[in-house]
Amino acid sequence: MVSRVTTATLYRELVSRVGRLQTQLADAQSEASSQRRLREASDDPSGAARAARLRAEQADVTAIRRGIGFATEVAARQDTGLDQAELVLARAREIATLAANGTATAESRQQAAIEVAELERGLIALGNTEVSGRYIFAGLTTGDAPFTALDDPGFDPQNPYTGPSDPFLVRTGSQQTIALTTPGDQIFGQAIAAIDELRVALEAGQAPSASLDALDDADAVLRAERTIVGGRARRLTDRDAELRTGQTDLETRIGNIEGADLTESITRLVQLQTALQATIQVGRALQSSLLDNVKL
Repeated sequence: MVSRVTTATLYRELVSRVGRLQTQLADAQSEASSQRRLREASDDPSGAARAARLRAEQADVTAIRRGIGFATEVAARQDTGLDQAELVLARAREIATLAANGTATAESRQQAAIEVAELERGLIALGNTEVSGRYIFAGLTTGDAPFTALDDPGFDPQNPYTGPSDPFLVRTGSQQTIALTTPGDQIFGQAIAAIDELRVALEAGQAPSASLDALDDADAVLRAERTIVGGRARRLTDRDAELRTGQTDLETRIGNIEGADLTESITRLVQLQTALQATIQVGRALQSSLLDNVKL
């Protein structure tokens, strides 16, 4: 009688062990196939908490890099706009030089004023350059153009800018920013005033001698701003490279917490399969012994 109870108890324990091994085996198979050790927070609460913090940091880095990508596009457009503005001033200076010549007539100067007016309109249009609906020389604002059009009744060549005076700051880190824009009046203000002065003088048939120095001064401002923009672009590129490296490090750290070693997973899987098979075989033997005892 004691033998029957002992055998039955062992059998029940084996059945229970088979159940546990099957659960462990399913978990090992899932780990091996997904190569993830931490699939639920309950698998490793402290590890899950660390992984969650790292993922939040990773999301922040991704958002910062997205902003830097847009800022880099803006900087490139700023450089292109400034380059075109320099070409406008260069042409205006050519016209001013010819018109200042003593052989120029009032009529030829008035004729030249027509082209200068178009140059002035082009310069103002460059000041109103947009990227994704945002004015790149006006703090990335939206809505009304920051520079008043030449043909607008309220146009004032000495004060054509109506945009913000504060620069747009792009985030490059948790506590870091870069000023992405310069107020438009500080960039184009002198240029618009100089080219407008040239236009007015030519329309009056006058020699625009004073306009030459004003155009040169305005061109110096544009070149200085291009240097600043180039510096911003380099800082953005360097910072993005740093963040990309940091992003790779974060992915590695998360992988170390959540990921599973494939060799270890397969080894554990094989061990569990072997243990399960052995337990089932023992269970079958005990089951046979129980049946034999029942017959007796």
